[in-house]
Amino acid sequence: MRRNNRFLLLIPLVFLGLFLSCRCAPKYEQVQPEAIDGGVTIRFVYIDDNAGAVCVSGTFNSWSGQSDCMNRSANVWSVTVSMPPGRYSYLFVVDGRDWREDPGCLLAEDSGFGTKNSVLIVE
Repeated sequence: MRRNNRFLLLIPLVFLGLFLSCRCAPKYEQVQPEAIDGGVTIRFVYIDDNAGAVCVSGTFNSWSGQSDCMNRSANVWSVTVSMPPGRYSYLFVVDGRDWREDPGCLLAEDSGFGTKNSVLIVE
């Protein structure tokens, strides 16, 4: 009986370990592991039927709302960005005015403005 209880206690720890090991849901992906010009190529993906334009803005591009704009294929927006390894805050800029968190990203932090920023860790 005690052995079964120990097993049941391990189940939540396993799930917690899986959760903590996730850097972000697959709304972005590392395109290729090798560095290009000192950076790692990352593909950001955002899904929105109604958006007319989407850009990704963050600490990696000095929060520019117009630097890394995404290409549209049906309702899927995407862009590849090369950045050095590190920890980055970012948001999606929809139609030049709506700053939105990445709905698939598990990591977020306080923006200092009463909202959250998505967090990307590039390794």
